[in-house]
Amino acid sequence: MECDGLTRVYGPGQVVGPVSLALAPGEGMALTGPNGAGKSTLLRLVRGEERADEGTVRILGEPPRPADPGFRRRVLVLDEVSYFPDLSVREHLLLVAVGHGLGRSAEGRVAEVLETCRLGGHRDLSPYKLSSGLRQLMGIAALLLPPEPELFVLDEPERHLDGTARGWLGEVLGERKRAGTAVLFATHSQELARAVADRVVEIGGELGAVRD
Repeated sequence: MECDGLTRVYGPGQVVGPVSLALAPGEGMALTGPNGAGKSTLLRLVRGEERADEGTVRILGEPPRPADPGFRRRVLVLDEVSYFPDLSVREHLLLVAVGHGLGRSAEGRVAEVLETCRLGGHRDLSPYKLSSGLRQLMGIAALLLPPEPELFVLDEPERHLDGTARGWLGEVLGERKRAGTAVLFATHSQELARAVADRVVEIGGELGAVRD
């Protein structure tokens, strides 16, 4: 992933960037800074969900294409989603697995990820009956379904998780990094940044300042 001079202007005094970043396969980068500094905006620009006023983004050598199913299978995003009220946690994850093209392996992969994310005991519940922390784990489970993602773009993946779950998340993202997945994430957790990030980019008074 590369972005060069990425800038978003909202109005007088409301500017994100310019930011230039590069992220290699198997590398982790944390975006830190106060609320409102532009971390989420930068991630939306990287994902192609918001258009930059200046600068360019290249993901896997091409501009981001969030509407392309092939792109979404390679570049995974942790989103808060709406749920079908009549589907269970397991059934929702099966839909995601099928959407990622897992085919006949979907059932087995979902069962594996449910256990990995400590959701096996909640598999038959509606997501609406889960706590906010368990719903966050469900979102992380959806991220882990494709076997070989190339890039994670995550906005505060530690949100709603307790200390034990945040430690687990750091281990899971570390495993994906070792398998070659690049991880770009915004976070307020120094613990998660230390566990996952090879570099930390502080978004704030001096946008794009890099602290190794």
